[in-house]
Amino acid sequence: MAHSGQDALKDAMYWEERGEMVFHKDAYNFGNSLIPLLKDQSTTIALAEMMKSYEQYRSRRSRVMTPLYANRVKYIKRLLLIKDQQYLALFSDPYDVLNLTLKQRAADTAGMLATRGWQEQMKEAGIWDD
Repeated sequence: MAHSGQDALKDAMYWEERGEMVFHKDAYNFGNSLIPLLKDQSTTIALAEMMKSYEQYRSRRSRVMTPLYANRVKYIKRLLLIKDQQYLALFSDPYDVLNLTLKQRAADTAGMLATRGWQEQMKEAGIWDD
């Protein structure tokens, strides 16, 4: 994706909370990891809306202490369960999105446990820089 698309996504990850503008880093990192799976690169604005929805899901009181990568998996599974075409239709294959989130969660777990090859797993999952 062109740098300008990433810039657009980054700019869209600022929104107001309690009267001040806040950058939502996890939503940005998650959205950025999904860009290669988009049907059409022009859907960055729609992806930004999806990331706002994800951030609202992730920050609910019952989920705020859940590890980020586990929340990503749960969010995508929820979208698949309810067949949310507003967001799932953005991707060539929504199951590729699920597989990516599962890979990210597994790599994060490997990193937390310092299992052999954890660095490579994190790089392959695209979360090394998260």
